[in-house]
Amino acid sequence: MPDTSPLAVCVGEGLVSLVPATAAPLEDARTFHRSLAGAEWNTAIALASAGIRTAVISRVGDDGFGRFLTAELRRHEVDASAVEIDGEAPTGLYVKELSPRPDGSVDGTMHYYRAGSAAAAMSPATLASPPASALLSEAVLVHTSGITPALSDSARAAQDALFAERRDGRLLSFDVNWRPALWRGREDHGRTVIADYARRADVVFCTRPDADAVFGTDDPDRLRALFPEPRYLVVTSPDGATAFDGAERTDSTALDVPVVESIGAGDAFAAGFLAGILTGLSLTGSLARAHRIATRALASTRDHVD
Repeated sequence: MPDTSPLAVCVGEGLVSLVPATAAPLEDARTFHRSLAGAEWNTAIALASAGIRTAVISRVGDDGFGRFLTAELRRHEVDASAVEIDGEAPTGLYVKELSPRPDGSVDGTMHYYRAGSAAAAMSPATLASPPASALLSEAVLVHTSGITPALSDSARAAQDALFAERRDGRLLSFDVNWRPALWRGREDHGRTVIADYARRADVVFCTRPDADAVFGTDDPDRLRALFPEPRYLVVTSPDGATAFDGAERTDSTALDVPVVESIGAGDAFAAGFLAGILTGLSLTGSLARAHRIATRALASTRDHVD
């Protein structure tokens, strides 16, 4: 029988991440491990790991990296039926450079090779394809981020279409994910675009550094005053998080666990919080679930939970 449990759909860019086997400058790195990356794809995998039926809408190239990414989605039980295959544009990728820290963890610096990628060619037509349209008509949650509109004009048009087609009973989740390199030379425009999406979303995630860079403050109460429209507003930092459900405010502390590398932890955190909402947990319970899932991303140099 078909699965009729609530469906979450993540819309955004998938990337291949090449991670050095050892922490060293790239010129000294000889061996790399291949992994799936991309904010919305990381969130999709973490949602699926939390027991939420999940699908991705995106585009990849007709190449080995694209086939690897879609196979990884299926391995993690994420529906890849609406991931389009582009016969001309390649799958985007990035190389992670790891630098050791005195506490035993590593810092990751990303070097992106995504210009002209298949994902950058996302457009309203991507959402209108029969597989994507069927998923969106069923979804109780759609999650996307501030990365998508920065990729290209057509990708922004796709995100605009998502926000324009609001439906009763469907939550729209938006993670700020400020990437200044993608908005270079048009940073003020990017801030305006992201603020507009945040005001129209039902759930908004933002790190304190991103909030300060985009909105001019990282104070949770001031951010809530700036953005009263979304039902849920979640402001995160390495030490914990503050979440609002309407006027209700709850603060939480991050779990004390060993950290290997932090990239991707925010995507896992968002997935945990969304899974909490979808399964009827309280604000406190949703935050607790978010922290638990985030710890799984902190435990490796991969961007997603496994």
